[in-house]
Amino acid sequence: RFDKENSETIHSKYDVDKLLALNEGLSSFLALMVQIVVLFLSAYFIITERITIGTLLGMVQVSSNLANPLIMIFTNVPKIKSIQPIIEKLHSISEQASKNLHKEHRASFNRYILAENLSFSYDMQTQVLNEVDCIIEKGKKYAVVGKSGCGKSTFIKLLTGYYSDYKGKIVYDDRELDLLEKEDVVQLSSIIHQNIYLFDETILDNICLHEDYPKEIVDKVIKESGLDEFIAELPEGIFYRVGENGSNLSGGQKQRIAVARALIRNKPILILDEGTSAIDMQTAYDIESRLLKINDLTLITITHNLEEKLLKKYDEIIYMDNGNIKEQGHFQELVNASSCFSEYVHLKE
Repeated sequence: RFDKENSETIHSKYDVDKLLALNEGLSSFLALMVQIVVLFLSAYFIITERITIGTLLGMVQVSSNLANPLIMIFTNVPKIKSIQPIIEKLHSISEQASKNLHKEHRASFNRYILAENLSFSYDMQTQVLNEVDCIIEKGKKYAVVGKSGCGKSTFIKLLTGYYSDYKGKIVYDDRELDLLEKEDVVQLSSIIHQNIYLFDETILDNICLHEDYPKEIVDKVIKESGLDEFIAELPEGIFYRVGENGSNLSGGQKQRIAVARALIRNKPILILDEGTSAIDMQTAYDIESRLLKINDLTLITITHNLEEKLLKKYDEIIYMDNGNIKEQGHFQELVNASSCFSEYVHLKE
């Protein structure tokens, strides 16, 4: 889907650039023709003694002053038209923000998030999710697994308020998502992606992002993320500069900083969207194991890693296929039941 969108964007940009180049060339040509016509007419009038040389120079100057604004107008008309969709999009966002100001309730996550008959489509044709039912309980740990493109990431984005044009219901503690302030919902969760960005600053700055946190909180998240051993080996300690996008660090060290960055914000929900898939198995196992030990944290891991030893530590496995939740339960329970998940695990082996 992203490759298709990128391809369409490239083709659209090429078409726009081609149109602008053609328009600028045509505008310049027309302006030149105007000056040539003025020059020839003026020469004719001089020969026939209808105007003087001074009048000729004046006419050439006037035509030049007239041509330049015309070139600017013709050049900028396509640009003005091209920003119309952007203006409409900003207007839509502004309207949505205005609606959010009049939401009835503040968002909370003290008990559960419920999805009921949840359906979603990006293009109003192909269903990405189809009547999904699920409950996420506070403090539990969930692993969402399934084939690529089965709707895992879309499902979690819907639960956390990323998309709003869905069918069905999403409920936070007895209150429907539609009635909650979107900013409140967004503030309930942190997400760690496969690819993260680190600034050319210190480890501390990359964790705190220049916000002030008590030292005991910083020390706590450093230990929970497993950064403590690495930092202890550095002469500069937490003030070690990581380089542009973490160029001085390994993939695992970068990911641990991302985990610490998420944990220090103390949000009740942490989402790992393939967050450990780009690092070695041992480091990934250590990071997830540490997160699974945090009692008050609701952890949702979207993963292709089917290591039995790790998946057994999750409270529930959510197995998705073709836009539906096929099964949900503890790892051992699903495997023993000769389920679709069990077949998927054996297929991966």
